[in-house]
Amino acid sequence: MTRWGLLFALLALACAPAAPGGTADKVTLCRSEADCLAACDTERPAACYALLFLYSRGEAAPDSAKKGHAQLEAGCEAKNATGCHLLGAALLEGLGIERRRAAAAAAFVRACELGRDADCALAGELLRNGRAGPPDFTRARALLGRGCQRGNGASCTELGNMARHGEGEAKNAARAAQLYQQGCDHGDPVGCGLLGTLLGGDEGLPADPTRAASAFEKACEGGVAIACTSLGVMLARTDTQKGATFLERGCSGGQPAACAYLATLLYEGSGVARNVPRAVELLEQTCDKNLLESCTLLGTILASGKGVPRDEVRAARAYDRGCSGGDQLACSGLGALLLIGGGLPKDEARAAALLSRACESGRADACGVLGAHHHASGQDARAKPLLERACSGGQSSSCELLKNLSGATP
Repeated sequence: MTRWGLLFALLALACAPAAPGGTADKVTLCRSEADCLAACDTERPAACYALLFLYSRGEAAPDSAKKGHAQLEAGCEAKNATGCHLLGAALLEGLGIERRRAAAAAAFVRACELGRDADCALAGELLRNGRAGPPDFTRARALLGRGCQRGNGASCTELGNMARHGEGEAKNAARAAQLYQQGCDHGDPVGCGLLGTLLGGDEGLPADPTRAASAFEKACEGGVAIACTSLGVMLARTDTQKGATFLERGCSGGQPAACAYLATLLYEGSGVARNVPRAVELLEQTCDKNLLESCTLLGTILASGKGVPRDEVRAARAYDRGCSGGDQLACSGLGALLLIGGGLPKDEARAAALLSRACESGRADACGVLGAHHHASGQDARAKPLLERACSGGQSSSCELLKNLSGATP
């Protein structure tokens, strides 16, 4: 997970005198190219970075961008830690200058050495994941260790990732959990979320649901939407209302799985107020993001018309997406719709092919629908084995039909 985008965007609009130690403590907006040009020097690197930002948007001249770049380099050479940081940011993003990730990593390393603890994490992440050239686990560990010792939570978390994935060392989930805990304690919400995952019983560690829930909640409060989702799923088993609250937060944070799980709760109305229209809205969103189960449930709701107006056309479209992705329940639903027709043109040949495939995959309902169709068409010899499979699979209506077949017993 990258950590710098929001910070860079904020600094792009600001120019600030560098305070002792390389941090900016007074920020004033750089409102125009002329203002930024006047402010940009080795002691005010944010204004120089802003020139590159303006140039990237077509709001500053090439010479202004050249000055911004040159002053950032000069500031970094003059041991201005913020200058090194912003130089690394511009090089990493290719903001107004050529993108050079190796040079960006070097700038972040310099900023780390000059006391910007967060840059230890940025440099270490680039070096460990190969974004700045071949992975260099030794240098990454040294930089991350420095940042972690100085209380930078993101550095501890990245060290935890190295231990967890065995990067330059043997995999060690217990050590990873310790480092994630340090990262979480030092305020890194990503570390909290990863700790929650391990405490959930992943990778051989003993499950600790109470600590896992606490870690996920801290991560969620820190803006890690996937942690809101994980916590919501955990809580929904025992406290549906509270679980739904966190699933809503995960969904709002862009997690399709949270939206899909929340939609299921709203459709069933178990522990939360039933709200089928809202469930359909969420399922449409997540189906569009290729969550097959969402497409299938959406098709089921629209085909049944329970809680919303029946709409066979939209149901068929949803089922088709789920079926195309390999969900045999969706194939069964689509086949049944194509047999019935209703708001759709009948297509018995395609329906039979879909139901047969779903039946062979183990869908007893598909066997039952296709068997019933053959029975209604007077083809009892074809219907009987299908109905037997459906009856054995728990389809009571198929068992009843079997009784009507000459010589058949369920």
